[in-house]
This record gives sequence, C-alpha cells and structure tokens, in this order.
Amino acid sequence: MEHTGTVERKNALKLNLYTQKVRINIWYASFSVEINDSLPEKTIIKSAVGIDVGINPIVALSNKDKKEPPKFLLQSEHKLGREERKLSRKQIGSHNRNKPRIKVAKIHRHIRRQRADFHQKLSKELVTKYDFIAFEDLKIKNMMKNHHLAKSISDVSWNMLQSFTAYKAEWDGKVVTFVNPKNTSQECSMCGRIVRKNLNIKIHHCPYCGLVLDRHVNAAINILHRGLKKVGLGYTDFMPVRGPAQDRPMTQEVHDFNRG
Repeated sequence: MEHTGTVERKNALKLNLYTQKVRINIWYASFSVEINDSLPEKTIIKSAVGIDVGINPIVALSNKDKKEPPKFLLQSEHKLGREERKLSRKQIGSHNRNKPRIKVAKIHRHIRRQRADFHQKLSKELVTKYDFIAFEDLKIKNMMKNHHLAKSISDVSWNMLQSFTAYKAEWDGKVVTFVNPKNTSQECSMCGRIVRKNLNIKIHHCPYCGLVLDRHVNAAINILHRGLKKVGLGYTDFMPVRGPAQDRPMTQEVHDFNRG
C-alpha cells in the first residue's frame, strides 16, 4: 500500500508527503519541502584532501589517515552469514522457513542502517575538516561485474559515501570533485612514473625515485593532485605532497573558489 499527498503548514512552504509500506512490517515516510534558502556561491579553500576508497581500509587520505571497516559492521556481517546458513537448510515452501527468512531480512535492514549511519558520520567528518575533497570517478556498475569483488564493493558502498559527502559539501559551501581513476595506484606520487603492482601488493615502492609509501595513500595523493589540477589550483597551495616536502607545514595562502 502506498500513499501520496500534500500537507499544508502555516507559515511554511509546501510540504509533499510520500509514504510506503515495505517488507517486514515497516513503514517509511519521505518528505519533499520547497525552501528559499540559497547555497553559498563562493568558498575560501584553506585545506584540501584526496581520498582513495577501498575495501580495507574503506578510505585512505592523502595526509596518511585511514578509516578501517567498523567492528560493529563486521560483527553484523558474521551474524548475517550464520543466519543465512540456517535459512539455507530450511526447505523452500515449508512453514518453518518463514521465521528464519524474516530474521535474515531484519539483519539485512540493520546492516543497511549501520552502513548508512557510518557513512553519514564519516562524510560529516570529512566536510568539517576539509574545504576541498577529491574522489575518483569510479564506475561502480562496471566494477560490480567482477564477481570476485562484487559483494565486497557492495558491502562498503563507496557511492553512498561519495553522495553523502557531495551533498553535505554543497550545503556547507565546500567543494567536492571527481577525477579520472586511471593508474592512481600505479603512478608514483613523487616522480610521476608508472610502477605496476598487483592488488595484493600493499606498499608502493618506486624503483625510480625511491619513494616507499602505502599504496592507498599514494593513490590518494595522486587523486588530490588531479583534483587540484582540474580546478586550476597548484599542489603546494594547500599541502606539500611530493617527496621530503611532505613533512613541511601547510602554507597559509587561501583561495576563493567560484562554483560554476
């Protein structure tokens, strides 16, 4: 059963209401509100970060920070696997299958909520700390065609994190950009040479310039490089990212970035 309607409120703009009943006896209500608030037209950029998304860590930042999968989410995944195995032993169509089926559905719902909450908090943290955020422009649908990685990619929900970060940044007057992901983990962030490595290789070791760095951090630095270049800003305007200069403090120069 579904309901759609318009709710009129005093001293407020029009509020559109949509409700829908879904499985396992849960109702959801969605609201669409017309408002006159305008978004910030200009941002002063004082800090910038590149973000490499992955499975473990979920994100690696160009400043070497990382976020691992939360333990509570891993625990829920293990619980789900256990209950799914129990369900698989029940005969399809039998009466004693319905109860474990509902239990599995509830765990799935719980995991979706946990994942969304984690990404809401992480995206808020990113937007609070940084004025400019660069992600890879990943083609998630194409990546899901890899059956060996599809479940892992689905579990970490990169597109959810990127979407949450983008809309929070827009409301706060911050900037999120997406760059070409080609060779971000293969390119050396110090000398720019290509250093081929398989997915099981966790350390970037450049034979040309000698840079040794976590592969995900190396990729995040390259993502930041490309993001700043995309909007016409230099790497060192915000933070040193190449070679020994990485340990020097951020410059005090700020920039006005007009959003087009």
